[in-house]
Amino acid sequence: MSDFGITSDGFAIKPLQEIINDKAALAREIFGDDIDLRSTSAFRQIMNIVAASDLELWKLGESSYYSCFPSTATGDALDLLGDDLGIPRRALKSHGTVVLTLEGGKNGRSYSIPAGAVVETLSTATDPAVRFRTLQRASLTNQAPTVSVEVEALARGPAGNVAKNAIKQLNPDFARAKLSFDPALVTATNANATMGGENFESDEGYRLAILGRPRTLWTLEAVRSAVIALDGVRDCRLFDPLGGVDVSQSKFSFFSFGRGRFGKQRRVGTPFYFDILVAVAPGFFWESTTGKADGVQDLVNLAVDEVRPISVFPNLRLANDVQIGLRAIIMIQPGHDADAIIGSIKDRLERRVNSLGLGNSVLYSQVIYDCKDVTGLIDIQQLHLRRNPPLMGSIAFGRSPRFNSAVIEFPIGENINLQPDEIAVFHVDSQLIDIQVSNT
Repeated sequence: MSDFGITSDGFAIKPLQEIINDKAALAREIFGDDIDLRSTSAFRQIMNIVAASDLELWKLGESSYYSCFPSTATGDALDLLGDDLGIPRRALKSHGTVVLTLEGGKNGRSYSIPAGAVVETLSTATDPAVRFRTLQRASLTNQAPTVSVEVEALARGPAGNVAKNAIKQLNPDFARAKLSFDPALVTATNANATMGGENFESDEGYRLAILGRPRTLWTLEAVRSAVIALDGVRDCRLFDPLGGVDVSQSKFSFFSFGRGRFGKQRRVGTPFYFDILVAVAPGFFWESTTGKADGVQDLVNLAVDEVRPISVFPNLRLANDVQIGLRAIIMIQPGHDADAIIGSIKDRLERRVNSLGLGNSVLYSQVIYDCKDVTGLIDIQQLHLRRNPPLMGSIAFGRSPRFNSAVIEFPIGENINLQPDEIAVFHVDSQLIDIQVSNT
């Protein structure tokens, strides 16, 4: 095997000096050993030019070779490999800044708007509203009635590039579900046009999508890959009834096992259902609200249709959001701002908890680590984790969680273990958070 070109270790370019040596040997073979190959000869100059051209051909050969593999291809070559797998390069989301303004609020009240709040342009008979979600939380009062927040479009592509002052309001559907005040009190506007939707994802991100795509058409991995890649899906889990007995079915409790067969093989052509549990990211809607398939539920159905066989249908289920909080007493170093330290604790816990997947437990040790890593904090004592909504169908032995009206408070040192259909959510302005400062 040659030391250059396609080798067992990849493609090796022949160095320029090797190309010149080969051409010099060929010249001596054709014209004789007495040919003038000194650097000052005309023949040597011509040979050097041809050798440099050959080197460019070797470079093109290397580029052509590595363009055949997703791990090394770039640009248009990577696009072609993605097209073969049915994975086009995705457009980016438009970004911008929106100013939220409170008008007519009550004195002494703070109007909290969480990260993921949906703002939008006004819809017309021909153009539907363009929606954006906020990337930062905001708090408005009569004393501080305006705040600027970063936003990104819910949909990818240039449709998210809107002109300045095009964004007007909070989305009414989001406000009814997530806010405790009239959305008409808050107006939204963008002083500058939103930009970025005309661009496409980088080679690095596109390459990861191609390499992570399962090469089998109908497996749980293939379906999960199609679902988790959708915008608005925080996490998902798949449950295949053929993988075991589903004791949650109502017939399980009333079936007479001694008198008949509990199950039988499915006949070809009869419908078969499997479950997909989906957790929705903040700012995205589960059901479509604009008359077109823009809700996460419809998008998942469309994505699964591409990888499911005939007569096999998904049964979509929305995951249960479990709000997480804590009660604790902290001791801070003299000279440090207590509110700033509490804010840092909340920010760290928000990043930690909201990165957990479906069924992942909130670990007491990780919460302690995040809290003690805050500058200016001396100690944290009597830390109790909290959750909401209440637990259902659980049996406790020994110490039990303490129930308040809408809070479950766990003993010191106890983790919050979630069910497979639950996902942890942390809001910095949640009523589940009770952090007190001790001066002793």
